[in-house]
Amino acid sequence: MAKTAEDNFRIEVWDREEQALAETISRSPDSTVSQAAWQAAIRRRPGMLLIHYNSRHVMEKILTPGEVKIPPQTIIDGSVHAGLDVALGDLREWHVLRAWCRSCSHHATVKPAGLIQRYGKAALFSSVERALFCTSCDRGGPVRLEIHKLPRN
Repeated sequence: MAKTAEDNFRIEVWDREEQALAETISRSPDSTVSQAAWQAAIRRRPGMLLIHYNSRHVMEKILTPGEVKIPPQTIIDGSVHAGLDVALGDLREWHVLRAWCRSCSHHATVKPAGLIQRYGKAALFSSVERALFCTSCDRGGPVRLEIHKLPRN
């Protein structure tokens, strides 16, 4: 994402010594959006140093509670690939889930409401993916969940 003059608010993740930038989580021109992203970042990045900026000024800086859950090798060029986990409760009514079997490439649409009812809103994708199995090959996974948006009318 290119930085524009309107992207005043940003959230960065640094190493504990504040020597190396690991990733930029959010850039936004809107303070309210940035505050929501800040609260989500505190929950999603345990044990990491977060810095919340308004332009060049530090608004908040915190070493989040908990142990680091994201191994350093999952942060590649400032982007978290395998480390970012989504809770089922974060999904919205316009989201559709698609499950892909990594063994046979079979895919199927999964209703988020059914997963929430079975595993709860706090269940993370990583734990749900491990519990799912392919109905085509019956190998028991590994299954990958993807989030898609419903088409607009």
